[in-house]
Amino acid sequence: MSSDIGADLPDQIVRQILGKAAEVAGGVRELFESVDSRREALRMQLQLAGRIRHTDDLPCVEPQPCCAIDGGAAVEKGLGMDTALAVAVGVEGLGGQGIWADIPFAAWQKTLQHEGEATGSTCRAVMTTLELSLLHTAPHRIVLLDGSHLTPVISLNAALSIGNDGLRQELAHNFEHYATADALHTAMFKPEIVAVVKYDGTRDLGETWLGGQLKLDDRTAMTLLLKEDEFTEPVPLGLTQKSKRNWIAKEIQKLTPSDAVREQVREAVNEAVSQVRTDGLFATYYKPQPWSHAFRLEIKKEITQSPERLAEVFATVKAQVVSPEIREPYPQWVADRMAKSVGDALVALRTAVNYDLADAGLSEYVALVAHSYRTEAL
Repeated sequence: MSSDIGADLPDQIVRQILGKAAEVAGGVRELFESVDSRREALRMQLQLAGRIRHTDDLPCVEPQPCCAIDGGAAVEKGLGMDTALAVAVGVEGLGGQGIWADIPFAAWQKTLQHEGEATGSTCRAVMTTLELSLLHTAPHRIVLLDGSHLTPVISLNAALSIGNDGLRQELAHNFEHYATADALHTAMFKPEIVAVVKYDGTRDLGETWLGGQLKLDDRTAMTLLLKEDEFTEPVPLGLTQKSKRNWIAKEIQKLTPSDAVREQVREAVNEAVSQVRTDGLFATYYKPQPWSHAFRLEIKKEITQSPERLAEVFATVKAQVVSPEIREPYPQWVADRMAKSVGDALVALRTAVNYDLADAGLSEYVALVAHSYRTEAL
């Protein structure tokens, strides 16, 4: 525990928080004791129903060349203007693959007038366009998308509803420059792209397979129930009505005002939604190591219909899960660390802007206008 836990909190609040520790721990212990007492019975129930499968039953294949794509974004709220920065990077997997001569990346930065949440939505959407552009061109056999297939749909959907003319124009420019509509289509339909979901509160399997016996999200439940090299029967993302609603709610109508580039993206978003409505995307939980958690992998229907391709996905993910301390495939972990350092880059950018103002004889505005109020990672 950090020695300065109460440095910024009154002593009374710290004492009250720590005083509840035993109560909280007891609730967690009770939950997992309940699961542990029924673990074997629940495993047997799933095995008898054919819900748990083993990679030994798939063709024997070698891990494939892979890469991971991730992005980061940050907005610095200044007294005069907001500075927005977004990046995306690609990282190859372990094994000396060398398909990329260097680390591919894309970056965007812009000084914007205060527009509240719309600025953050714009920055996240641009980050999504950068990620999609790298996914679109990645030549690897397995390309790991950080997050769910739903993640870029949510980001672009929110951006398309922005009302500010300047932000709409900035989005349209980036959508055109990075061919976002085509790139989103690639992400949603290209079988090489596999989404690796870090955090997921889905309870579809627990509700449909186990009748709600476990009060846990599916990822936690399958981490406890699966053994090494076991995976769950792939199921459509829209397995339950709740899941279908989560996707169908993202469908958007014709934009007003409209422009050709943003309309193409709108149509691509709706096309992505149709992938779920028509059961084109599937999810499976896979536990590659005895000490790892179960990974939620979202794959295309085409992969589920090819035992060899499915085996390649599992073998490749297993080869990149190398340590209990790294709780995701290695290239995804590295890409995440790189992309999430965007806040540090934004500080450097602000410093450069301040020097530029000073060199231009406007040093009095450095403290007044360019002063940072808050930097937020998105």
